This record gives sequence, structure tokens and C-alpha cells, in this order.
Amino acid sequence: MQFTHCARRFPFALALVAMLCMCASAWSRAAEPVPIDDTPQIFVDDELIAAKSDVVRRVHACQKLPKPVLVSENPWEGLPDDRRVYIYGTVLYDPHTHQFQMWYNRLRNLLYATSTDGVQWKRPSLDVIRFQGSGQNNLVLQGLHSPSLVYDQRESDPAKRYKLLGYSGSYRAAYSHDGLHWKMYPKNPVLAGGDNCSLAQDPKSGEFLAFHRIYHTYRGHKRRLVYLATSRDMQQWTEPKLVMAADEIDDQQTQAEGGLWSEFYNMSVFPYAGQWLGLITHFRYSGLPEKEGPQQSKHDGPIDVQLVHSRDGRTWHRLKDRSPVIPNGPYPYDAGCILGVANGPVSVDDQLWLYYTAITTTHGGCLPEKQITIARAAWRRDGFVSLDASQKPGIVETVLLKPTGNRLTINADAAKGRIAVEVLDAQGQPAPGYSRGDCLELTGDSLRHEVSWKEHSTLPPGAIRLRFHLDNTHLYSYRIEAE
Repeated sequence: MQFTHCARRFPFALALVAMLCMCASAWSRAAEPVPIDDTPQIFVDDELIAAKSDVVRRVHACQKLPKPVLVSENPWEGLPDDRRVYIYGTVLYDPHTHQFQMWYNRLRNLLYATSTDGVQWKRPSLDVIRFQGSGQNNLVLQGLHSPSLVYDQRESDPAKRYKLLGYSGSYRAAYSHDGLHWKMYPKNPVLAGGDNCSLAQDPKSGEFLAFHRIYHTYRGHKRRLVYLATSRDMQQWTEPKLVMAADEIDDQQTQAEGGLWSEFYNMSVFPYAGQWLGLITHFRYSGLPEKEGPQQSKHDGPIDVQLVHSRDGRTWHRLKDRSPVIPNGPYPYDAGCILGVANGPVSVDDQLWLYYTAITTTHGGCLPEKQITIARAAWRRDGFVSLDASQKPGIVETVLLKPTGNRLTINADAAKGRIAVEVLDAQGQPAPGYSRGDCLELTGDSLRHEVSWKEHSTLPPGAIRLRFHLDNTHLYSYRIEAE
């Protein structure tokens, strides 16, 4: 009774007690320090968070350009009537030539384009594949839909530096020395199912991961589902395992919008910040199209893109905030569908750029209204997710860490607020000279706020905890580097 009366009079005291209880529980669970290097620590999960209060994990939608970056311009890209170019594929940046490289597709043809700025793209005349009797085009491979590739820096054979997976009745693998001249592997096909895929490579093990579609009945409906198979050599693959399927929450969202159920059209996956991120295309299936026309699917509904995450690339998790990271609109070119997403972003200065297939209509749209182009999405670096404190000050505290560096920087938007950081010892007490009062508060929006204290510009040696005090702030990531 006395405690309840005190809590009513002093709500801050109750919040502080709750915070201390959370921290005590977390300390008991994570007594051993977690080693971390200078990789940015993002906030898609609570793996390295001991406790948090009055903060909300928020997913951030991308920024878009007013127009697509690549549209059909040539007969081998569908002109004049059937204007459809897709990117299930890959965009890389070559530091030697200072060029962006794009592998995109037109139906079952793989094409190649280059750019110096990532916005204006050129189609080099390659003389690799003949079209209507001429090699003056940018075709590099025929016969595979949804081609996705990786550049394998571990490969000892220069002829196989580029590796590709695509669909032709089943999934087939190819290799190349330059990304332009391709050869099929001796064993093909390598996987069953259809009809699109995304290829990734584990940066730690070198293993290849094929996230591919298998279509079968699941929770009462025949749905598009994402399966994973892995390989060491692109020839021998593990038995595919279901890793991502629409759940009851997805179905409820679709039904609230007048649809029938949800499916995942595909899933693009890439290693990022020491873990893995995935982009699932959420197909809100609504049945047969209302209008019939040429070049049309019998399955209708809108598609947008959500974020998923994993610590190992094999076991995947959804976020509580399922708002799209690539929503439909506001421009007409992707108002109906986002059909496919490149298998990884490109880091450009302080941004992440990701290319995707944009469609003017829903999935069951038809020509001439249905136009399919390639567009670009952009986020700030580490900007997919933040921990936000808005209505009242929030606290985020890490588990016990053992960093290899000693210089703390923060990626955060405190343009309308402020940030302070305490450094705690293994017992959860502020280290001398590193209390909240000692910290020089940070304001403004920066990808690299440098944290310092009255008498220190670097972190103390040994195992530490970080306690972030956030006031009207979006916290995206932190990083501990060598001075």
C-alpha cells in the first residue's frame, strides 16, 4: 500500500526502480563481456541491449527519385509495345573503374549497364549475344529468369570470380571471369522450385546462400514461400528449408485492405553491420484481376517491401514495426507493385542505395497501363531502423561489451533534441569521469557524432556498458573504433 501511494506521487521513482530491476536481470544473464570490433552496431534487434525504456523501434521508409533510373529503350528490352525491364539481379561498384555495374533482366535475358553516378545508366555494346542478327547490344546471357549474382573474392580460379543463380524451369548456376561472358556449371539444374531467387555469400564462411521461391499450400492456402539452400561450390546444395512465410498478422493486414491473404513474392538478403538484413516483397493477394488484357498475370494485388533480420543468415525474424521500407508511391512508376529487389545495396558516401523493380499497376495489371522499370531507393547509412525517444526521455543500455577500440561515435538525429552517454563498469556503476553529468551532450543530426566527456575523449579500457540517454532523438547505430 505504501509503495503504491509512493508510485502515484513519484512516477519517475517507479520508472527508475523498474529500470534498475531490468538492468539487474540483464546483468545476471550477460555476465561475460561480448567482444565487438569496429563494426557499426545497428538496432534491428535486442541482442546487445540489456535494457531499454521509453523508446520505440522504428522502421524508416526510403527516399525516392521522381523518375525511374532505367526504362526500356531498345527492341531487345521490349520496345515498342512491351516495356518491361526488371532487377532481381545485382548492382556493384567497381573501385578500379569508378563505375556502378548493373545486371538486370528482360524476361529470360540478362543485360548489363554501367553508370558513373548511379542515376544515369549506359548500355555498352558488348557483342556477346546476337539479337536479330547483330551483336550490338548489352545482352550477356539468355535463358534464365531472375538472375542474381555475387562477386566471389575468395575464388582461386579467376574464371569463376562471378557466380550466378537463375531460373529456367528449375534453378541453374553459371560462372564468369568478367560478369559478361558466362558458362553454365557442369551440373544443372541445381535446385527445384520456381520462379525467382536471390543469391548471397556469407562473408565469414564463403558459403553461398540461395533464397528461392517454392509454391505450395501453407496455412490453408497455396502461397509463394521463401526457402533457403546453401552450397560451398554452387553444385552441391543442402535440402531447402522454409525460412520466411506470411503469418496471421500479414493475412489480417491484407484482409483489412480488401484482399484474401498474404504471400512473399521473393526475399533479397545481404550481410550488413556484422549480421544479415533481408527485404521481403509482401504480396497482398486479392484474387483474379478485375480487368483482362495483354501480358497479364492471373494473380492480382499490390506488393511493397518490408525489412527482416537475422544474426546468422539462416534463422530469420520479423520486426514489430512492419511498415514498408520501400512503400508504393508517391510517384506513379511504383504505385502498384515492387516486384523484385537487387540482392544488396551499394554504399555511396553517407547513403545506401538499393535498386528495385517498379510497376505502375498492381500485379494483375495489363498493357498498356502496366509499365515496368528500375528505380532507386536510398537511406542514410545504417538508416533502416532507429530507436526513438519522443514523448519523454528514453534510455538504452547495452550488455557488457569488450570493444577492440576506444573511440565512440554515434549515428543519430538529435536535431530537435539531445544525447548523452554514460559508461558503466561491469557492476553497472558509472565509471569515474564517465557519468551522464560528465558527458558533453550532443545535438544536431549527424552520422558521426563524436562522444566525449569533460576529462576524456576515449573510452576507459576493459569491459564496459554504454547507457544512452535520448531526448527527442532517433538513434540509428553506434561504433567503437581505434583512436
